[in-house]
Amino acid sequence: MSVVDETTASDLVDRLVEHLGPVCETGEEGPIASTVARRYRDLGQTVTRVGNSVVVGGPARDRPQVLLVGHLDVVPPTDHDREPRVEERTDGQVVVGRGASDMKGGNVVAMKLFEERRPGDPGDPDDPGDPYDPGDPYELALVLYGGEEGPAVTNELAAVLDEVAWLRSADLAIILEPTDLEIQAGCLGGLHALLTFEGQAAHSARPWHGDNALTKAGPFLTEFHRREPVRVTVDGIDYLDVWSVTQARTENPRNVIPPAFTVNLNYRFAPDRTLDQAERELRDLVGDRARVEIVDRAPPAPPRLDAPVLRAFVAAVAGTVSAKQAWTDVARFAEVGVPAVNFGPGLTAQAHQAGEFVPVANLVEAHARLARFLQDDDA
Repeated sequence: MSVVDETTASDLVDRLVEHLGPVCETGEEGPIASTVARRYRDLGQTVTRVGNSVVVGGPARDRPQVLLVGHLDVVPPTDHDREPRVEERTDGQVVVGRGASDMKGGNVVAMKLFEERRPGDPGDPDDPGDPYDPGDPYELALVLYGGEEGPAVTNELAAVLDEVAWLRSADLAIILEPTDLEIQAGCLGGLHALLTFEGQAAHSARPWHGDNALTKAGPFLTEFHRREPVRVTVDGIDYLDVWSVTQARTENPRNVIPPAFTVNLNYRFAPDRTLDQAERELRDLVGDRARVEIVDRAPPAPPRLDAPVLRAFVAAVAGTVSAKQAWTDVARFAEVGVPAVNFGPGLTAQAHQAGEFVPVANLVEAHARLARFLQDDDA
């Protein structure tokens, strides 16, 4: 590792250990949002606070606008990652802590890039105190928001995009979710549906007096246990449609034949369909075997690899381009017409794992690739 890389690595590690310190679960991001807002106000930046979310910077003046985007919340910590720390391992140095990969590692890369570029706030370009640099090819803004790890209805990015209207005019949003340093285009849509199989209660000593809703669902569950993913290609990118039964419950005493059995069916689908089309597909598949209640809907996002600034990003970063085999907030940007992409240093396999970590080498590499894109005047 070069001297420059070692300096970058040390800075990124220090930033990440500090950023991991406040373990702010979904809904409790207030303290970390206040810390971020205070940091950038002290640096003379324009800061907009929306709930537990922070936007730093202002609208572009004479050049394309790029948003560096991350979420501040984490899932509940474990004893293995509650205290952030640096560890030396056989394959390199890692930073351990809740959210290290998902996605505070991405946040600190974004924050370092933002501060290195000194993105411009509205003001007089001739004023030495104004950080506006007309030589920069892109205007940067930093978006760090709350509520990503919870249900879609409490995700604050929607409110941020509503209240900070100029964000909707951005030319590219880079979401630094964990992608193993791959460029992951678009994202899957998602539906959660409660399927209720109905029967008739009876005493468990005399089951013939009833109709067991739980065992009645057996053929359906077997069908989904054997169901294979379906490959769907959109704009040259391969996604997988997947169906998963993720929860099940009855609400009867244990000596009663269950009159109802409810399962949660999660359908993740490629961005070649709308939410309404996917819901019709789900309802048609279930048919009259169970009562269907849709309880959560998240739209997909198309790859948008033809968007000019996204095309320049892919060329400059020069990484593997693949599908985002999950849902991310690229979909919220897609809904308001902003091209967006997933690219971050975190490891997808480490998201929500006990003892979550991110390799320091990934932090350095993500920073280097993004800096190359942001400095590319010919992009």
